[in-house]
Amino acid sequence: MRASSVPAQGWDVVVVGSGLAGLATAIAARVLGLDCLLVEKAGKLGGGTAISSGLLWIGDNHLNAAAGGTDSFDAVRAYLRYVGADGLDSARMETFAAEAPGALRFFEAAGLPFRLSPRIDHYGMAPGATNGGRLVELPAIDAAELGKWADRVLRPAGPLHRLGGREAIALGGPNRTATWDAAEEVARARPGLCGAGAGLVAWMLRAALRHGVELRTGTAAERLIMAEGRVAGIVTQDGEILSARCGVVLASGGYESNPELVDRFEALPGWQSMFPESLTGDALVMATEIGAALRVVGNNLSLFLGFRNPDEAPGGTALCRLSGTAELTAPRTIVVNRRGRRFADESFFQAVAPRLRDFDARAREQPNLPCFLVFDSGYAGAQSFAGRPPDAEIPSWVSRSASLEGLAAELGIDAEGLADTIRRFNEDAARGVDSEQHRGGTPWGLARFDPSTTLGPIEQPPFYGIRLHPTALSSAGLLADPEARVTHVRGHPIPGLYAVGNAAARTETGSGYQTGFSLASGLTFGLIAARGMARTTNS
Repeated sequence: MRASSVPAQGWDVVVVGSGLAGLATAIAARVLGLDCLLVEKAGKLGGGTAISSGLLWIGDNHLNAAAGGTDSFDAVRAYLRYVGADGLDSARMETFAAEAPGALRFFEAAGLPFRLSPRIDHYGMAPGATNGGRLVELPAIDAAELGKWADRVLRPAGPLHRLGGREAIALGGPNRTATWDAAEEVARARPGLCGAGAGLVAWMLRAALRHGVELRTGTAAERLIMAEGRVAGIVTQDGEILSARCGVVLASGGYESNPELVDRFEALPGWQSMFPESLTGDALVMATEIGAALRVVGNNLSLFLGFRNPDEAPGGTALCRLSGTAELTAPRTIVVNRRGRRFADESFFQAVAPRLRDFDARAREQPNLPCFLVFDSGYAGAQSFAGRPPDAEIPSWVSRSASLEGLAAELGIDAEGLADTIRRFNEDAARGVDSEQHRGGTPWGLARFDPSTTLGPIEQPPFYGIRLHPTALSSAGLLADPEARVTHVRGHPIPGLYAVGNAAARTETGSGYQTGFSLASGLTFGLIAARGMARTTNS
């Protein structure tokens, strides 16, 4: 929308989106002396951050140093180069590596009590990798501290989100009975407690309120306002004009819940969104209307497998649950394609991701989509499935049969291929070594898996199976420079427009995926954007 003049009443900064990136930008703006309005189109705050692990990957940070850990800027850059591979923007990567540790200190001073997580780098073989000290989190927080905003934070289903990540790992991760017992006890004793991503949002909201950020939910941005050659505000779906003297920050996430944009940018049949319905690519639509450039990250490894648990959203659409950090890391499970064949190490989701994009030029199909999780009653009786406590009854919407042949028929899998695959898998499980896919060969996991703990025979009927669906962080985003400014298709920054978090193409981390990259990027570039807007008030 173009306007010759903009209403005088407004704010220095208008932020669109209430995940970590948006909240971080708003907090930083206020700390730097700018008045700020944050708008969220959903009824609750948090977006994709609220249903995440809540972890941030920040190399060479002061918390690790204080705990006696060693790290260096050079090691951080080496790891980022390895993981990012193609799709990496060196200037943004260098900025991220250099500025993230300072951003951690900045937001710690703003009231966020960060602590180290015991999680490790995914790629232990990579140059610059460490076995800990780079992932940080926040402890659980009681929503009562938010006052009238206590019920305005989006929370995942089930009790596990009430635990802090460190506590959940110490108890053995989501597949362990001890973790569920502790989570259910906390849910009874302190129902308002929020951990993981929901806790991160609650802490950020607490800081935003204390620093005087103005917040509005149920306010959807429709268009950007241009005045005198710069972005000067937004127009809401209700027609209200919200002006911004220093800049507009797009922090509304990706397009994962917009089927049209998914079809346009992703080549993954059977896609299911792991994010709330509000993530529909609003930032991309608004910014491209005024000439913003997009960037597609090729070979996007921010890709997972999962399925929907309809019990989590009766009468609605449930989120796609990520199986790669739950079912697939546990023994007595495998993933097979329609031919009944395994195609990757199921226990390391980053080994699975690239195989989902395989294309058979002769058959003209992606051979590993669709694919299926197969498990037996031994798993069902000891592990967590679909966000249920270990040993809970497997729900009726999961296919089952007393025989592998019957299960194959139920799922549409080649019966002979499945039987042969499971025979070989069971033989390997008995030896404790996966000769086909080397399952359990990486140190990554919710626990320190070895082959004997992630392998287990599939032999006890009834046998169960369910189709798995691809889900991912968006491959496309707004092209932003190292100062978080959105780039025009002609190559220059669009004055007054910034993109942070998953609204921006993840060029600072490229094709690769590491838990904590996305949230740490949002924290870092949110601060950078706020500093850029603060400078405009002094120029």
